[in-house]
Amino acid sequence: MDVNISQKSDVSTPVFASKRRDMGAIVHILSAVLIPFSLGLSIIIPAFLYVYHNYEYSNGPRDEFLVTHLREALNANVTFLFAAIIHGLLSIILVGFLTGLVHWLVLVAWSFSAQKALKSGEIYRYPFTLRIF
Repeated sequence: MDVNISQKSDVSTPVFASKRRDMGAIVHILSAVLIPFSLGLSIIIPAFLYVYHNYEYSNGPRDEFLVTHLREALNANVTFLFAAIIHGLLSIILVGFLTGLVHWLVLVAWSFSAQKALKSGEIYRYPFTLRIF
């Protein structure tokens, strides 16, 4: 019995695309929720996955829809990094703690909206976000 073990799965199947989209949804939520614990990690995760999927290191066809969502998550977190510097300066007069908390809660809400848009097949653009990448 001759069995070819080296066969690759068909990456164009809807199941594979669904798994990629699930990973994109997790990135939206996880990167926003991790910000209070590790701002660097919340930027590294979407950056790594964006580079991985954008420059075709992954096996299979490039998913432009997923790359767009990963880019948006990365841009939102980098924008939050810039805003965190301003929140840090405002914390000198004790306002920065409140503005930082409000900004983070709004980012988490936007991340859930982005995750819902990704699941329904729509493009989502984070409001008030610098488009760096």
